[in-house]
Amino acid sequence: MDIGNKILMLRKQQNITQEKLAAEMGVSIAAVSKWENGNSMPDIVMLCALSDYFGVTTDELLGRNKMEEIAICDDAKIVRETLRNIITKEGYRNIVLTENGRQLMDAIAKKAPYAVFLDINLPDADGLELLKEIKEKNAEIKVIMITANTSEQTKNQAVELGADAYITKPFLPEHIEMALSSL
Repeated sequence: MDIGNKILMLRKQQNITQEKLAAEMGVSIAAVSKWENGNSMPDIVMLCALSDYFGVTTDELLGRNKMEEIAICDDAKIVRETLRNIITKEGYRNIVLTENGRQLMDAIAKKAPYAVFLDINLPDADGLELLKEIKEKNAEIKVIMITANTSEQTKNQAVELGADAYITKPFLPEHIEMALSSL
């Protein structure tokens, strides 16, 4: 959900007019309208003010709920553990670790995660095929491909299949943090 839709939804839930919100935030009605239509976005100070006003966290306002589940699928234990540590430091607590495609798809069948960090080369599956299957079943799941494959062709294929981000190994924590913040 984009921020404009979230502001509109919160405003309507709390039965607040655009005029009242504009007055409370010290902006024009046109500014509120532009936010809700997706024609502009509040700056960081305004995001904080809006989250306080509506009684939600900035992550919730931006559509990121850190209580949602994140799945990690990589056959290398060190990669799974490293990703979990980075993601946990970002405030996410519900993290499912899987080491192959079957485990990942079983986990998704039980509860659809908010996001999946997915390796391309798995012992029992092709990560690109899993990406395609995940997006066909639930396009709302964010999929971040994480791989040692640096081929432009593979990267382009992943993007065409709906990957929300593509990170090559070895990665830095900042790469993971940027991918999470872009979701």
